[in-house]
Amino acid sequence: MESVPRAITSAIIKIVIWVIPVILLAKVIDKTDPFSFLGLRHNFKKSLKWIYWVFLVFILYILLNITVLDNKINLHIGFDEWLNVFLLVGITEEIVFRGFILNKLMDSFRFWIANTITSLLFVLIHFPIWIYKGLFAFHYILSSSITIFVLGALFGYVYKKTSSLWLVIIIHSFYNLLGLIFH
Repeated sequence: MESVPRAITSAIIKIVIWVIPVILLAKVIDKTDPFSFLGLRHNFKKSLKWIYWVFLVFILYILLNITVLDNKINLHIGFDEWLNVFLLVGITEEIVFRGFILNKLMDSFRFWIANTITSLLFVLIHFPIWIYKGLFAFHYILSSSITIFVLGALFGYVYKKTSSLWLVIIIHSFYNLLGLIFH
């Protein structure tokens, strides 16, 4: 059970380094309610209308992996992966990237320019993980960068359409979960 303290430490670090500064920036500098600014307080019902389609896509993805690609589901996921990869990464990254950065960039740029910049920054934040895990090979970096850029742009589009960060957090978290169970 040595990974439980490490998982909790990692979770606390993510919250302290990512979420708290964004909340403080919204509150102190923008003098606004951070939860409204980030899209965490409103339009939850609007995002629920999208949930059915999102879960349909996830179910189709699972069925495709099991039936066509003959991939096996791995449910032996440790506490660290459940807490940090599934639960917290979606929350912390979306609060920072779509909730804060995309919102701030849309003050100065049209949506698609702001979304492109945010998506590029979203790709860059993954580089330290790839280096740490020894995955810094050209073919891996290229395919992963494209995938993460497209996901970032999609997350930004969904956020713009719903004006709620909750659906984006759910999509991001379940995407990470699929990566865990089919990895």
